[in-house]
Amino acid sequence: MREGVLVKILAEEGEELPVGQPIAVIETEVEKAKEKVGKPVEIKKEEKPAGKKEEKVDIKVGEIKPPEKIKLPEGSASPSAKKLAGELGLNLKELQEKGEIPTPAHEKDIKDYFYKKFFTKSALDILRGYDLDPEEVYKEIGKKRIDKTDLERYIKAKNVPVIQKPSDIQSVLIKNLSKSTQIPVYYITHQFDISLILKQEKYTVTAYIIKIFGDVMQDHPKVRTVYRNGMFYTYPSSNISVAISVGEELFNPTIKNVETKSLKQVYEDLQNLREKSKEKKLTVEDIQGATFSISNLGMFGIKQFFPVIPPFHSGIAGIGTAVDGIISVSFTFDHRVVNGVQAAQFVIDLEKKMKDQKYVKSLK
Repeated sequence: MREGVLVKILAEEGEELPVGQPIAVIETEVEKAKEKVGKPVEIKKEEKPAGKKEEKVDIKVGEIKPPEKIKLPEGSASPSAKKLAGELGLNLKELQEKGEIPTPAHEKDIKDYFYKKFFTKSALDILRGYDLDPEEVYKEIGKKRIDKTDLERYIKAKNVPVIQKPSDIQSVLIKNLSKSTQIPVYYITHQFDISLILKQEKYTVTAYIIKIFGDVMQDHPKVRTVYRNGMFYTYPSSNISVAISVGEELFNPTIKNVETKSLKQVYEDLQNLREKSKEKKLTVEDIQGATFSISNLGMFGIKQFFPVIPPFHSGIAGIGTAVDGIISVSFTFDHRVVNGVQAAQFVIDLEKKMKDQKYVKSLK
């Protein structure tokens, strides 16, 4: 045994310390210790009685007990579902036998069952459309059972937004509109006298406009041209896409070869595309091939608006409502394809056709 001097005590009597933390400082170099405390204290080895073994005493300081294991309930469920059911104290097997929880059960099923205790069905249906924590909502409202009215008031007071994922069609539209912002465009607004068209009651104004645009496009190859991958593509046919709104979704199907069709055929194509849009049965062929587009908000009383040009189109026309036989049409052109003079000539020729009584009456 080496001599040592107790230099410093680091803990109070009875104090609990973590395992491994020092409780005192002992100086084993005697001469140095003398300088600190004056006189060394000899630590003598105690004599052990013969035949008696040294008893080992385990001293456990700050021992951390492992967390109690949650007893998983019986029943058919995923591990996470069983764990949650155990935490909530649910008899999973019994609830599955009663048909109150599906077999096998998932974590969502356990949550849905548990929340039904605190929310009515109509309230839960609303809750699923919002990014809300049911437990937090329950605590804040402070009622034993929360109904639809309670939840609607809470959502209104907190100004909570509805979260919706765009449909596949909406995602495509968003992607295309993002591309549209990269197109260098300019705008032209012109008023057209459509008194002759309004006198014809058999077909819609939109059908007449599509037919007239298609015929005039034959004399303006630039309007039948698109810019793609560094090249100009000029097509022989007048293919016009039409904006069709169905609920929150917007479709842009194409009426092809307008110049070869009668007004009746254009009208029938338009009606057919509307039905296919409503039923979401449009094919790839239905939405491809257009070089110019038409969007008509005139039927809603909108006098003027500036439409966004779709990608790979030379331009688009926004049709406003008729006031005393006059409509305002706003054009958006791709400046890479159609310059200002070419656009002006196209607009003037459209005006001539709409005022041509013989031509308008010939449309059947």
